[in-house]
Amino acid sequence: MQTPQCSLGALDASSLSSLQKLKQTLQGIPFLLATKPDPVEEDQILGTVTGDGNFVFTLRLEGSAGKAGLFQTGVLIAEARRHRGGLPIPLKCRWRRKIGDLTVEIPGVRTNMYQISADDIGTSVNVEVEPADGEDEHIAGTMVGEIGPFELDPGTRQQLEDILGTGGRTFSARQAPRSDDVSIPAQEFQIVVSKDTIKVAILGDHADRGSGNDEYGEYTPEYPKVLVHPLNTLQFQLILRKSFNLSMLANSRAERDLLALVIRCFHAHKYVPEQSVASALMPPSVSLAQGNAATDTRLDYLVKVEILRNQLNQALRKKEQQERLLRNAKLEKRELQEQLKESIAGCTDVILGLQDEFNAVAPSSSRPAVSISKLTAQLQETQQQEQSLREEVESAKAAFEKMMASGKQAQELAPQIKRCKEERDMLLARLRELTAASLPNRADQAHTQELKRLRQDVEMLHNRKEILRLELTEKEKEKEELQQNYFYVKTQLDKCQLRVVEDAAGESGSKELDRYNQTLACAKDERTKLSSRLEAVLREQEKEKVYHEQQVDRVVQANAKLQEEKDRLEREVQQLSILYSQAVENIHSKAAAEDAEPEVADGEAAADPGEVDRIRILLSARKAKLALMLGENESLRTRIRKLAV
Repeated sequence: MQTPQCSLGALDASSLSSLQKLKQTLQGIPFLLATKPDPVEEDQILGTVTGDGNFVFTLRLEGSAGKAGLFQTGVLIAEARRHRGGLPIPLKCRWRRKIGDLTVEIPGVRTNMYQISADDIGTSVNVEVEPADGEDEHIAGTMVGEIGPFELDPGTRQQLEDILGTGGRTFSARQAPRSDDVSIPAQEFQIVVSKDTIKVAILGDHADRGSGNDEYGEYTPEYPKVLVHPLNTLQFQLILRKSFNLSMLANSRAERDLLALVIRCFHAHKYVPEQSVASALMPPSVSLAQGNAATDTRLDYLVKVEILRNQLNQALRKKEQQERLLRNAKLEKRELQEQLKESIAGCTDVILGLQDEFNAVAPSSSRPAVSISKLTAQLQETQQQEQSLREEVESAKAAFEKMMASGKQAQELAPQIKRCKEERDMLLARLRELTAASLPNRADQAHTQELKRLRQDVEMLHNRKEILRLELTEKEKEKEELQQNYFYVKTQLDKCQLRVVEDAAGESGSKELDRYNQTLACAKDERTKLSSRLEAVLREQEKEKVYHEQQVDRVVQANAKLQEEKDRLEREVQQLSILYSQAVENIHSKAAAEDAEPEVADGEAAADPGEVDRIRILLSARKAKLALMLGENESLRTRIRKLAV
């Protein structure tokens, strides 16, 4: 009997088809990796522009995940042109941060680019620009651009919530190089941030001295502080106390912002009471007619009602999920039981028929006993699978009963929730009556912010719904594919059994099995080669990504240095212009004096023409150098825009 061998050959054929699909998928991955990203225009958000300038001015945000939102991961670029489509105009920029009605100037930034950081979350950023060439009569006026408020990107927000939930995290950083001595190697630091203290430990060779060099800092009303560098996207300043100040470089821009936000959140949680935040958000309590202070418990009622409503919604959602899972489990159980019964009946009939047939043909042979034992082992394995499926159904039933119990508890809480909702409605109505006359503007602002927050929550839930719908579609496709594979394996098994009945004494089954095994080995080798190729492509892409990020940082720093050099050259050109004008005035005054007094002695010396020529040559050289620096600055801006993609 060759029934087990043919069954194994059918399974190998199914595995071969799956490997062919995997091969096609892996072959398509390099083409997906080589696909070019969308144009830069889709990753820009424009700000509002006002002013009396006679030039075209735009303020745009690049690198902030397209139209998804105003996140702190982007770059603000201020650009002006004489007309649309014309050449850029050099600008003098003053960047400010707007917090409500308060405007604070951002120090150290005079270029037309500004990197958004953790300091700008919850605020708006505006820039006031005017032409750098004040002598040009065709370009004049001042323009102001504003964009914001900025939000925390979803990835960093999730990491921040996880860190606040766990109570701390360890960050890595290195010492920022000093401008006076760059030969000293930078020290490596490990910053351990918790809700109670901050520890700064020195790593590397300096760590051999022991833990006595570790610095600890506790949260005080004034310290610790994290000052983010406005130009360098990795540099920040950590001030644990008045006598400990370190300038460091983070591993990435996102890690620097996350470190600053974690320290500020722990500091605010310790020194900003929740009651003061709630009192600032809610309207002040109104005194009674007798003049005594009213004990306002409306906020507590609202919080309790909101908590009960969330618990009820969670219980209902869990109940619906468990009911859905139970229905699916019942359907799958019914289908699997029917398929199992059919398989067992077919296998039993084939085994009995083959046993009778071989007993009649070769009663003294030992081969049927071996085949029957193998088939019996397969039957026992099938019964074990059936037992495991029964255990899964029992566990699903237990989970359903548990959810039914939680649903009953939710139904018992329904009258209490309804009563709390009525009290909440009454309190809200009373609150609107009390605040309508005194604080209409604040109430409108609070309602507007609440509507904005609710709208964001609704959009997030819609996105989550779409993701779940896609996952459900994928699961259904996988289920259909598994069913098709099962029917295919069953069909192949039936064919092999018929072939065994027809060729009981032949050796064609073993040859076919060898051929299938060779095909499977070839497919496995090809899969291994494709996997190694995919890993190599992913490593190359990661290296290119790191290289481009480093290139962008270097170009930004070079641009800042060139801008400083440009300002210095402009000041020198102005000084030379003043000296040149003074020299010309002196020459004219001396010439006038000579014409007015012809009797002056011949020994008096006139203006030195060599000095005038030298000043003119020096002035022309400075102007040529300034033009060269402007050209290099423009080329660097073009490279920055290309690398920011």
